[in-house]
Amino acid sequence: MNKTYIFAGNWSWMVKEQATNGIAIYGYETKTGRLAHLKNVFEEFCIGAAYLNKNQNVLYVTDERADHPGMRQGGGGQIVALSVDPQNGDLTEINRKPSYGVNPVSLVTDPEAKYLLVANHGSRAATVTQTETDALGKIHIKTMHDESSLVLFPLGEDGSIGDPCDLFRLCGEGPASFQLGPHAHSIQRSPSGTLYAVCDKGGDQIYMFKLDEDKKQIVLCAGSPYHRTPGSAPRNSAFHPVLPYLFVNKEHKTIVSAFRYDEAGRLAPVCTVPALPAQITPPEGAVQSDICVGKSGRYLYTILRQVNVITVYEIEEKTGRLTMIQVFEHACDGGRGCAISPDGRFLVVAAFSAKEVVTYPLGEDGKISPAVSSATQSGPGTITFFTE
Repeated sequence: MNKTYIFAGNWSWMVKEQATNGIAIYGYETKTGRLAHLKNVFEEFCIGAAYLNKNQNVLYVTDERADHPGMRQGGGGQIVALSVDPQNGDLTEINRKPSYGVNPVSLVTDPEAKYLLVANHGSRAATVTQTETDALGKIHIKTMHDESSLVLFPLGEDGSIGDPCDLFRLCGEGPASFQLGPHAHSIQRSPSGTLYAVCDKGGDQIYMFKLDEDKKQIVLCAGSPYHRTPGSAPRNSAFHPVLPYLFVNKEHKTIVSAFRYDEAGRLAPVCTVPALPAQITPPEGAVQSDICVGKSGRYLYTILRQVNVITVYEIEEKTGRLTMIQVFEHACDGGRGCAISPDGRFLVVAAFSAKEVVTYPLGEDGKISPAVSSATQSGPGTITFFTE
């Protein structure tokens, strides 16, 4: 029988009290969804994101930070390649590289794992105050912010990360107080493997990219970036597994949007729907975090923090329109990341504020049932499945 493991990344750079970072390794029982904690490793890394290259059994993670180890201040985060031992889930470092940006938050490979694409969030604060003098001799104040970027890294045959070969700097801002500049927050690869969707919560934008592998370049698709709903802060996206639909949730508005896309990377809006029913008034600061599509492609899940619910939608096959079918209330505060089990029968949530990793059964009708297993972690934020 094949073994299944879960890698739960701990992320605590915003936590005031001392917390343990690193990766928790769990054995996962496929029939029941139960978790068995095995060990915690690489506690020096603040895990902002993780991506598994199953073809080579390599786990890529971001060490999300503003100050690079070894530098007095600044310099940004790191990205790390880890080999996975299929027999016991153990992780061994292959190599690490600077992410070439502040707070790396998301990463993905191309289908053949020749390249790794990394999104750097940047920071919300004005980090440098400078002055400049215009042609008339008047002195002006100028503020500069850490940039938000996508960085392309070549990968070795052993999964190791090479030096960067291209970089794309995002630009733009939004009306909210924190939207002083762009903040790339997630990157997802389309099922065809030719498109990459990037949510920019600082500029209220959705970018679509391709890779030119011959030139080793990131290529912006025609019509990008796509602008929608000022102040909403698009956070995470999820592609439908077989149909040309892209779903996006928003960090600062309780809405979810569906788009149809073509292979040129053009987006066409399908619908925007509430993430909460009318009878629930979201508290100030309510935030959506992760979003995912079930294995069947029939259901969509979005996690809301502060109100502590997971909202479930049915996806209309012919149009991509969304219909809310369940608002599942749970006791685990601060759901930050989630993943559907390989067989599609369970949803595993990293509940950051509750300090728990929780398993919820999913019915054939897409609806969520009460938790069947939970395990304590200091600051879980990402969930990655591995099957031998």
